[in-house]
Amino acid sequence: MAFIASHVSLSSNEGWNAYLARRAVGLDHAPLYPPAGQMVFNNYPPSSFYVVGLLGWLLGDMILAGRIISLLALLVCAATLGRIVRAMGGTRGGAWFAALLVIIYSAVFYSDYVGMDDPQWLGQAIVMLGFLLLVDSGGEAGRGMTLRAMAAGFVMVAGLTFKHNILALPAATFVWLVLTDWRRAIAWLSGCLLAFCLLGGLFYAAFGPDFVHGVFGHKRLFHVHGMLKGMGNVLGLAGMGVSCLFLRRMRLAHGYGLLVGVYLFLAAASAIVQRMGMGVSHNACFEALVAAALCAGLAVSYLMRGGKTWGTLPPRPVLAGVVGLNLLPVVVSLPAYLPYLYHTSAADIAAHEGAWNETIAAVHAIDGKVACETLALCYWAAKPAVIDFFNYSQHVAVTHDATALQQAVDHHGIAAFVSSSRFGPPAEIWEFSDLWRIVRARYTHVREQGAAYIVTP
Repeated sequence: MAFIASHVSLSSNEGWNAYLARRAVGLDHAPLYPPAGQMVFNNYPPSSFYVVGLLGWLLGDMILAGRIISLLALLVCAATLGRIVRAMGGTRGGAWFAALLVIIYSAVFYSDYVGMDDPQWLGQAIVMLGFLLLVDSGGEAGRGMTLRAMAAGFVMVAGLTFKHNILALPAATFVWLVLTDWRRAIAWLSGCLLAFCLLGGLFYAAFGPDFVHGVFGHKRLFHVHGMLKGMGNVLGLAGMGVSCLFLRRMRLAHGYGLLVGVYLFLAAASAIVQRMGMGVSHNACFEALVAAALCAGLAVSYLMRGGKTWGTLPPRPVLAGVVGLNLLPVVVSLPAYLPYLYHTSAADIAAHEGAWNETIAAVHAIDGKVACETLALCYWAAKPAVIDFFNYSQHVAVTHDATALQQAVDHHGIAAFVSSSRFGPPAEIWEFSDLWRIVRARYTHVREQGAAYIVTP
């Protein structure tokens, strides 16, 4: 967090999000959803770009704004989860435990997404706030409960307009409501449908078919072996998953046990399936983390109240064991993982920030368009976005059509190309070899400049 304002990119997504946020608030006149045939793509829903864009306009840096919002959204997720535990009948201690699990696991295992300019935690927070509206009824009945269910459905769909892969909680909510309270199910679905029609119609009116094509027609490679990464992420939550063994014993009101069980199953399945997509990282597992932490918070609450265990086992030792199992992956990994985290985050940024600034200054001084493999370099250098290397590489891999890049290279329409950081893993330098092969056929001069290599004709 000490380097939250530093000009060192935490992810290739940061510069991409920053450019689109500028477009959303009119600081760049290029369309938020580019038409076909260009080398910049937008496969995200639009809402996050407006939120980040507004704060970025005030701060003067879209990446800094996105980092601040992402960090705050993580804290909102943790606080909202604690409130959900309480709404489902949990204790204050169980609520705090669930919230802290989200923060601790995120800080240790998903640390690169803590304070990163990415809308995943923001979308997650809004979907969870919508869900909280549904379960935290405060004893309301009749018309008040119906309106609350409609509002919950509306907010949860609105959350998907920030990030559209947060599907497990809405799906689990639908299953739970249909099986336990069809009147509220109809009200909730009405709110979902209203949000879908209103927001979908608004976006289509603003962006036209390019919005639909960008978000739902995006080209991406999928690999079955990516499921192994998803399974690894889910197994890392197995300690918390043990808490689900108590769901039947808890006898939670309103069928909440069914809801939590379905949510955890769908979140784990979603994480495994999503990781098949190229470029999908462990942000796909955030729902599984939240669902497992919810189980843990409720189980701890049950045991704190002296709930029955198995045989003659007293609840207090079982409580200590459950807490220990939930924290075991963190405790076991910290001795080796904490130095690694420090080396690859704070120490790495401190050591190379000067080199990044040197590259940014060199890119800024180039006359003409510059294409950066790490878009944040070009963003901080005040250069327009020319090519989105990752998404364009996916487009080329699926369609076998690199005409736009070939023409730009043949006509020297781009003054220079800039590699990703040379301080990263070797596999990430010149990562998009299919595109670099086209570039290097005409751009043959390579010079090391600060944190990257600059390639010119």
